[in-house]
Amino acid sequence: MIGGVPITIKDIATLSGVAISTVSRVLNNRPDVSDETRRKVMDIVGMHNYTQNANAKNLKQRNTNLATIIVRGRQNSFLTDIAEKINEYGNNRKQKFLLDFIDEQADEFETARQHIAERKVKGVIFLGSNPVNRRDEIASLRLPCVFATVDTSALSLPSVSSVSVDNCQGAKGAIDYLIDNGHRRIAVFGGDRTVEDGLGKRYQGVLMSFGEHGLTFDEFLYVECPFTMVRAYQAASRFLDANPKFTAVFAMSDTMAIGIMKALHDRGLRVPEDISVVGFDGIPLTRFTLPTLTTIAQPSDDIARESVSLMLRLFEDPNDSEDMVVASMLVAGDSVRCFNVRREFTGIVP
Repeated sequence: MIGGVPITIKDIATLSGVAISTVSRVLNNRPDVSDETRRKVMDIVGMHNYTQNANAKNLKQRNTNLATIIVRGRQNSFLTDIAEKINEYGNNRKQKFLLDFIDEQADEFETARQHIAERKVKGVIFLGSNPVNRRDEIASLRLPCVFATVDTSALSLPSVSSVSVDNCQGAKGAIDYLIDNGHRRIAVFGGDRTVEDGLGKRYQGVLMSFGEHGLTFDEFLYVECPFTMVRAYQAASRFLDANPKFTAVFAMSDTMAIGIMKALHDRGLRVPEDISVVGFDGIPLTRFTLPTLTTIAQPSDDIARESVSLMLRLFEDPNDSEDMVVASMLVAGDSVRCFNVRREFTGIVP
């Protein structure tokens, strides 16, 4: 214990002055550690009465080499792409994955419990999950969990790792780009902005950009809708019926952006001549839209590879958790034009 809080493998590594992997080898009685290092680590272990958590025992009781990938969002091509890459990287490292696609409104943790009970899986990778206010449920799974595209550092749970981009900075970069191109009236399409998840952080990035430029975001220009092309198309059509004044759109996913571009086209509005559009994710389809979509690209290959690596580390030692942040980048397409802010306009277009 340190200050009343149970000590973790990370704490032991810090106090011992060695790597987490070295501590893991010592605790698992591996021979490839010097006697001096072993004594140093075990002294810290004894001093703080460290014991491996219950997840380690639970994991050893499972003989299967099967883990599961739960994708929340059947029509989210970005998540589907990552899931397929995770499966490929797993095969390369002799790890088998069961793939399960569920609806956006379904409960991924209930699905995980079913897999654990019925398929005896030894770990779960969540894609498109929302862990906010679900800490106890996640802890009750008592198996290694990796959250891909979602930052779980706030949970502070052993046996839980994550890999994600900085959603706040990514969204800020999108709005910065539009503002630098002269846009001030920017519509934003996204999810529930009141929740402190990745989408909530993207909304915070929107506000941050406006604030740093001395501007105020018009809340009327925020549109909440599901992350599918059809639902984004429908939401954009309703939004356009209100005849709002805007010159650009930031969509919190490329899938939404494509649906929005179709709605604009069907109203006789041109992208980017009338309305500029920026998406988020960097799915392959953005290279084939007309015009090509400017987007904040998440490194799906890195996310998939690191998800597998984090899972395998947790199999080796359930305390070897990490919340990893990978870099996103703006990929400029042809969907944004420079807008002359001095031109007067009424209605939707200048």
